Amino acid sequence: MKLDDIDARTRELATRMGIEPPRVEEGEVPAWVAEGVRALPQPEQTVLVVGPGYSELPPAEQEAGLASAMAVAEEYRSGKWKPLATAAVLTVAAGAATFVLADPKWLFVPVLVVLFPVSFFLAQALWLRGVAYGHDRRLAKAFGRETPELLLEMNARNKREIRGFLRAYLAIANPSRSSRTKRLNTV
Repeated sequence: MKLDDIDARTRELATRMGIEPPRVEEGEVPAWVAEGVRALPQPEQTVLVVGPGYSELPPAEQEAGLASAMAVAEEYRSGKWKPLATAAVLTVAAGAATFVLADPKWLFVPVLVVLFPVSFFLAQALWLRGVAYGHDRRLAKAFGRETPELLLEMNARNKREIRGFLRAYLAIANPSRSSRTKRLNTV
């Protein structure tokens, strides 16, 4: 499929979703991204990067992949500062409590140094779970339940193994297929 065709289809899908159409570019997409498309939310306009794996998908999966990338970008854009704000509030509160309760007082410094990255990591993982549920809801409202269910099936079929830290992080940040399906039942 040509980039112009993908761009035209993306514009149609964006209109149907009620969002600003993204710019479409060819590029590298990690093999573990089953849709072959990834979104790069930018302040002025989202960029969809279409990788080589995209052209190997049947038309219905290509369309679902484009819609999915746009939905993720919109969900991300609407709350990207939440994890940072949550981590900052938790760190300040814990730091203040440590400063008041700790003896010696200097112990609050290592607590802050450790607590901020840990709380940011956990807050971001929980926020990303919300992004996944919002993504599914947004797609179900615009295209029906079949689209998010197709994407869940595509991801289940994708045999690319994610290793290391990213695998552990995604295990926390990405809700299970059964949990996402259950939430779709309420849409």
